Amino acid sequence: MRDEIDHRLWNEHHEAFSQAIHAGVARLRSGLARLAIWDGTTQHLFALVAAFAITALSFNTHTV
Repeated sequence: MRDEIDHRLWNEHHEAFSQAIHAGVARLRSGLARLAIWDGTTQHLFALVAAFAITALSFNTHTV
């Protein structure tokens, strides 16, 4: 009985699920393309934040 219910739900909703996944992948691809054409200031900001985060996370282990 459970298999029949799951089968009916999948048949009703698999197209919407597929479209949602496709839209998410398209948004991710678009965002990555925009990131590649930025002027570099954002990349420097990300690098600075990452460097501070790594330093903050590992600082306690090196000072002991």
